[in-house]
Amino acid sequence: MRDRLLALIAGLLFPLAFAPYELWPLAFVSIAAGFYCHQHAGSAREALLRGWLYGLGMFGFGISWVHVSMHDYGFMPLWMAIPFTALFAAFLALFYGISFSLSWRLGRSALVFAGAWLLLDWVRGWLLTGFPWLYAGYSLIDTPFAPLAPLGGVWLLTLVTTLLASTLVQLCTPGKQRWLAAGLSACVLILTGIAHTLTFTQPSGAEQKVALVQGNIPQDLKWQISMRERTREIYQDLTQTIPDGYLVIWPESALTEFYQTITDVVEQQGEALQARGGGFITGIPWRTLDNDGITYRNSIAAIPLKTAAGHERVYHKQKLVPFGEYVPMQSLIRGLIPFFDLPMSGFTPGDPAQRNLTALGHTIAPFICYEILYPEQVATRSHGADALITISNDAWFGTSAGPLQHFQMARMRALETGRWLLRGTNNGVTAVIDHHGKVVDALPQFERDVLLSQYQPRQGTTPFMATGVWPWLLLALAMVLAGSRFCIRE
Repeated sequence: MRDRLLALIAGLLFPLAFAPYELWPLAFVSIAAGFYCHQHAGSAREALLRGWLYGLGMFGFGISWVHVSMHDYGFMPLWMAIPFTALFAAFLALFYGISFSLSWRLGRSALVFAGAWLLLDWVRGWLLTGFPWLYAGYSLIDTPFAPLAPLGGVWLLTLVTTLLASTLVQLCTPGKQRWLAAGLSACVLILTGIAHTLTFTQPSGAEQKVALVQGNIPQDLKWQISMRERTREIYQDLTQTIPDGYLVIWPESALTEFYQTITDVVEQQGEALQARGGGFITGIPWRTLDNDGITYRNSIAAIPLKTAAGHERVYHKQKLVPFGEYVPMQSLIRGLIPFFDLPMSGFTPGDPAQRNLTALGHTIAPFICYEILYPEQVATRSHGADALITISNDAWFGTSAGPLQHFQMARMRALETGRWLLRGTNNGVTAVIDHHGKVVDALPQFERDVLLSQYQPRQGTTPFMATGVWPWLLLALAMVLAGSRFCIRE
């Protein structure tokens, strides 16, 4: 019973390593305590339970903000929103239960534990569209380990965190396993030192001035028809204050009307900025009519929309948020409760083969909200891009930790690709992030303002962009196999 409680407490400590708390050493403490509980389980079933309790603590605290969107903006009563959030956390916790149980069966080794952890994290990131939240590696964004990200992304950082933490516990137990884990951990520390000397991308032109408009429109008003005219006024008034020569960025669904409905308004705004030597990119809902009927998409467009060659400069979001942007099994559950009928919850995903955006002579890789959490998608689209842009509307989660966790994860994409990231949001965090993942300029949350800054276009390919996750999945698998083999010999 004591170790089960310890597993739960260890899981509760884990989110404190991330934004907004940023007590990153607690990631090592939490994982080490979890490994200790795993080591002292009397059976694989007990390890499963302890791992599940660890995950329950992690997600029960770490994503408790999910209930905000359900209750405050999804019109779900609190007595229903909290159990729904708890069920979601309990489901996600199963990944750690499986990880603990699997590594217990294959050998109570730091190598097996760290390898299995990474493999199950990867599965969690794509199964049923994935929930790639709270990977351990994100906690290291502002630490001496950060230069490892261009080599292996958040995956390598996650492997490093779990391996070093579990090795600390393994060193206290007898057997060859501890020396094998210690040797690999030493290699990690050496690699970290080398990574500090490496650079993979280079400046590719003059700095570009950028203006990110943060409208700060309350979520409970944003989608009301009566708010449409006022929303236009807010964004247009803020944009008029921007000097000449800036790339102006409006956030996700800045205007809640379809581009096809307000084409003249949007195009006139783009032409006015173009006449002043600037550019214009905005998030906007999109509607098309084809042989399959009417299709709705969550999109980001560079305006004027069409280039001289006749190409449309628009990107349609690929990774949609379940229940927020589409409803799984909607024929069965839509209409059961108001949360399943949120505004704009009938989107269709975009084609993965879409072009990147171009603006003021630069190629910019676009990502909308949730998409920035997918390391491989960002790495793939970053080839040939001078910078990254992500637009979002985190107003769904109020004053909770959710938006700040989201911002921290977005910063990792800049570090992994060696490119500057421009982040425009409705109510924060609106920011410009450099190629080291550091915040150059940012607006406070929940303020209506314009962030005037600049970014440096960069070109080049980081190792992570070239290889993606596969080398690290193979390494994790090799660790599992090697650790289990040594366990059998002992």
